[in-house]
Amino acid sequence: MGRESNASGLAGLLPLIVGYAICSSLLLVANKWALNVFPKTNLLMFCQFITSYGVVAVMALTKLVECDALEVEKVKQFVPVVFIFYAVLWSNMRALAALGVDLVILFRSLTPFAISIGDYIYLGRAMPSLQSWFALVTMTLCTAFIFVREPQISLAGVLWGLLYYAILSVDMVYLKKITVDVKLTTYGRVVYTNLIAAPPALLLAFAAGEFKGIWAFGSEAPAEVFYAVGSTCVLGYGMSYLSWALRAKVSALTFVVIGILCKIGSIIINALFMNQHLGMQSMVLVCLGITASTLYEQPKARAGQVDVNKADEDPEARGKSQNDGDGHDMAPHDKPKEPPLSKSKIALMVSLTIAIFAVHYGDKILALAS
Repeated sequence: MGRESNASGLAGLLPLIVGYAICSSLLLVANKWALNVFPKTNLLMFCQFITSYGVVAVMALTKLVECDALEVEKVKQFVPVVFIFYAVLWSNMRALAALGVDLVILFRSLTPFAISIGDYIYLGRAMPSLQSWFALVTMTLCTAFIFVREPQISLAGVLWGLLYYAILSVDMVYLKKITVDVKLTTYGRVVYTNLIAAPPALLLAFAAGEFKGIWAFGSEAPAEVFYAVGSTCVLGYGMSYLSWALRAKVSALTFVVIGILCKIGSIIINALFMNQHLGMQSMVLVCLGITASTLYEQPKARAGQVDVNKADEDPEARGKSQNDGDGHDMAPHDKPKEPPLSKSKIALMVSLTIAIFAVHYGDKILALAS
């Protein structure tokens, strides 16, 4: 019975994961494309916000979907969510402009470091296992090697990347907590997020002078500008809906790992269609770093702590004592036991380590061999 339930759960999540993967892979590249032909960051975000809100509002008016009404108390609770959401998009676009798609993806792949701490403090989880620490250290090593190999990376670009990393880490933990604390439908979360986020984006666009000459620009702009901006609006709605739907069904860390894996598609699309991307060896290091991220395991709930994710799915789980997975209650001083590493995982870890050093020092190895 349990196995059938798990299979059913996976089957139910598959459409969300596939849809999220498509939007996630395409949106990062689409934003980069749009910023190249329409360099107005705040105005681009306003277009995305108002489109996402408008789509749900029209569907709600025509009774195609049910959407939560706006409530003052819930709006107050969602204000921090919206500002974090806005900050993630803003810092992402600034990092994209300064670093390019590949390096922004690599910064994103490092977020499990910070999310582990957030999970420990706010979501009652244990610290990462040795396998997870290997994944984190390996991803950091790949990042360091890429920075060494790419001399065109500026200090300003690194700072934008670090800011994006910090804000995204806060976003992943806090938004998971909000999905538990504030009860809304997925469409309700889309409306609350985008409607509250639109006014700050509009004000910042005015403050940055992005409306200056906008009518003349719009009348003379080639069709590519409208295609680029329109594609980000469509994909932005898809991401807004699918990210909330998926986040409500998985843990903060699982959501991050799914997002990281989706970015492999962004790397491929960027290499095929965009001019600005890393050298071949650096791109291989990006892929190796993302592969290492798949070894990261979601830590279990600490002894005596309620698993926030399970409690969200099953309200009866709130207040129950933590068990060891075999139905035996764990005392507060007990610690979850780490299963031994399998031979296949050890082989993968050794292979990744060898591959990373071989790629980075490949030039020197070939020079010595010749």
